[in-house]
Amino acid sequence: MSLPAPARPLLDWMGGDRGRKLDAEIVRRTGHSLYGWLFARNIGVQYHAPLALTTIGHRSGRLHTIAIAYSTTPDGSIAVVGSAGGSEREPHWLRNLRANPAAWVHVARRTTPVRAAVLEGAAKQPLWDQICARAPIFGEYQARVARDIPVVVLHTYDRS
Repeated sequence: MSLPAPARPLLDWMGGDRGRKLDAEIVRRTGHSLYGWLFARNIGVQYHAPLALTTIGHRSGRLHTIAIAYSTTPDGSIAVVGSAGGSEREPHWLRNLRANPAAWVHVARRTTPVRAAVLEGAAKQPLWDQICARAPIFGEYQARVARDIPVVVLHTYDRS
């Protein structure tokens, strides 16, 4: 099922810089993503609420928040995919986490500090297989690009 023609410009706008910033704020406040819902509806998959991920800019040092789909790992950590929608360039948030792995996730309107571990190559494979089984679009993205699309595991800080 795809979007009706009048909704396509909204999907396109939400995929731009301003739309993604607005969507991240919507996720922080409501726990749901307008862009995620539009995108899922357009490609005919079930919508799942995303999380908002706040990273520290690798050059500016400023906080940047994006909305992103996620899954949970067997140990309860959060996994996100650095696909950038199948782009050859890795997403800015991933560059931020490579420079500074400290971040925050906002899920169900709760904020939790996390530490990122970027998994690539063989290290990501078991988790990658699980993610692609649930969301085959990521396998399609990997087939289109030369770079190895990483999986980022976000571990909550031990509070003890």
